[in-house]
Amino acid sequence: MNNRFKITLSILFLTVLASCNKEQDQKTSGTNTIFSVEILDSLVVDYIGAMAWSHISPDGQHFLALDQQKTDMLLIDRKGEIKIVINKTGDQPESIGPNLSGRPQFRNNEEIALLGSKGMFVFGFDGNLIKSIKPEFDPISNLIIQNADQFQFIDENNAVAVYGTRNPEGAGFFTEATGTKLEAIDVGQRTFTGILPYPTTSRFNTKETFPIANSIPVFRANKKGIYLAFKNDPKVYHYDWENLEIPKNEIKLKIEPFHLMDGKDPKAVDKEVIRFDVRDFAYGSINNIFISGDQIVLSYNQGLSDEEYQNITEGITDFQESFRVVGQNNKSVLAVFNEEGLPINIDVPDFLGRLEFVDQEGHLWFSPNKNEVERDYEVLFKTKLK
Repeated sequence: MNNRFKITLSILFLTVLASCNKEQDQKTSGTNTIFSVEILDSLVVDYIGAMAWSHISPDGQHFLALDQQKTDMLLIDRKGEIKIVINKTGDQPESIGPNLSGRPQFRNNEEIALLGSKGMFVFGFDGNLIKSIKPEFDPISNLIIQNADQFQFIDENNAVAVYGTRNPEGAGFFTEATGTKLEAIDVGQRTFTGILPYPTTSRFNTKETFPIANSIPVFRANKKGIYLAFKNDPKVYHYDWENLEIPKNEIKLKIEPFHLMDGKDPKAVDKEVIRFDVRDFAYGSINNIFISGDQIVLSYNQGLSDEEYQNITEGITDFQESFRVVGQNNKSVLAVFNEEGLPINIDVPDFLGRLEFVDQEGHLWFSPNKNEVERDYEVLFKTKLK
């Protein structure tokens, strides 16, 4: 991986965190806030570092977290005790590759799964390798967006992931209208299978091309099917497992406004140059899909208009400062959406930050808003909607 590629991914990582850190801004959808968040419990961990929460086990007794500076994975029990710390990146034996390709996940109540460029690796709670599943293709690139669950288990034998691209041409950083967008992983058969092409009504099913950062899939998979969206497209497509070619239904999200970027002529795009413009991260964005009971919960940004973007970045020449200003103004919203696509905003207290995951019982687990209070420990809040 060349230095330009590393720098680009680092910038992308910082940008996504800046724009999606606080899911509370309620200025957007023109609806009255109906849902609020009730705190039920909390988990406190004695840890100092760049820790990010990743997953909760099916039985709710263990948690996974990641030290983003060290790429250490932490297994934490219900009492907040760190049971193991493992690192499986790099060139060591049993390495998953240079980087994680998705947040670490529980395969079941006793095993942990890591996805990297070399495939999916399953470890026991003791850190020992149980099995590995290697793809028959070489993922050209993995665009890792930390705020989205790009790797999810449906049950212990089946998982779905955003996993690079099978396209043998180009850098993989621009949309390709053809081909599948997700990978189904069969743990028993040890296979990767491409699933879900762009729906016919998707704005990305076109001859134009877009940066992959604005068109990357966002999904939630469970035993009932897959809810699929694409970053800069205000729609959610619901698929049954029996038919992964045509959506069962399409939910047009009534988010007003939702700022869309324009596509480019593929002939005008130099695929040898991997480069992002700050403006790309100031458009509307579907960040994450959660299912709580029968409710669809979305984290999204409305984006900024051209005029708004020009006003907030005028006179700024520093690259990182531009990102910071965009993150401050393009805030994330958390809302429940009905089948007609109407949002019902969720009033999130200021001390809560990002919704990390939803457990088997439909509880919402939030990390704290780290801009509000500095702590010498980590904490996670168990909540429910009311």
